[in-house]
Amino acid sequence: MTHYRDTHALIRLDYLQDNVNTLYQRVQKPMMAIIKANAYGHGYQEVANVLKDHEHISMFGVATLKEAIDLRKLGIEQDILVLGAIPLKDLDFVIDYDITLTLFSKEYMEEIVELYHHEKPVKVHIKIDTGMNRIGLKTKTEFEDVLRNYPKDIFQIDGVFTHFATADDPLQNDAYENQLNMFYDIVGDHQFRYIHCQNSASMMYHHEEKSNLARIGIAMYGVDPAGEESVHLKQVMSLYSRVVMIKKIKKGEKIGYGLTYTAPEDEYIATLPIGYADGFIRANQGRDVYIQGKYYPIVGRVCMDQMMVKVDEHIKVHDEVEIFGDHMTLSRMAKELKTIPYEIVCLISERVERIYQPTVMKIYRG
Repeated sequence: MTHYRDTHALIRLDYLQDNVNTLYQRVQKPMMAIIKANAYGHGYQEVANVLKDHEHISMFGVATLKEAIDLRKLGIEQDILVLGAIPLKDLDFVIDYDITLTLFSKEYMEEIVELYHHEKPVKVHIKIDTGMNRIGLKTKTEFEDVLRNYPKDIFQIDGVFTHFATADDPLQNDAYENQLNMFYDIVGDHQFRYIHCQNSASMMYHHEEKSNLARIGIAMYGVDPAGEESVHLKQVMSLYSRVVMIKKIKKGEKIGYGLTYTAPEDEYIATLPIGYADGFIRANQGRDVYIQGKYYPIVGRVCMDQMMVKVDEHIKVHDEVEIFGDHMTLSRMAKELKTIPYEIVCLISERVERIYQPTVMKIYRG
């Protein structure tokens, strides 16, 4: 395989499968694999290829209609749920590609009815808002109104679901329990093919038996949803670069844009071919990377395509640099950046080559 740059992300697909199996053991129910945002930066084609025949994966979840259509073009046959709103001018594509929509308001339902001109019904899951205040029906009255008035020749209601705001926070367990109770109070005795409320955090930190489907997101990629180090999950993505140049600078010399770093002594400075256009943002200045068994600090501002690291005489050109991985976990990196691991992996840009282990074939594109 030809590599055009000394920066790459390593994606362990065997770890991905191990995480799916680990989470299944916790919930003992079919799961919806969430592969929105290019599978959280891991590569939706390869992730879908691994999961399309997995015995515990019954559905796929995405954020946009384009993501759903891309999965269909890859040959995915399972139901695909778009978790957010779509522009309803594209309703024809929903029918043509057999995509399931989220039905989140009576107004949205009425708009679909106005635009509908097909023989096949629109498959939907009803979204109930139990506290996120994002999208969804907020009351039992709204829910019952939709169930009474939806045209049965236009809609096929396959599921109902909600999303938790605090499932990853043990200090807000009351809020989690309130959302859970509200969800089942609104659903009542109504029966659906799918009832789902468990996200990764709920699967990891809570026990819930009434639902019959679990949504597996960040935990599938080996990241604890609370941002803690996990002993149960295997981090699927690691990010590496290499030293391309080393120079010795004198005490008092400055580094990078804005000359924000001044050498307190004579120093060795290594340059790496990775920058904020790769998703490694400028806020990483001052953090460490891992080279040859030791941590070294990033000095000067991270550039668009390159960055500089203060090293010592033991580091050589072509040495591999771990940006995050076994020695610099995503959980640690997120805490240092005062963010969440989700954001870090989703920001890794397309120009960073993904290398997959084990190697996988691309699945058929229809």
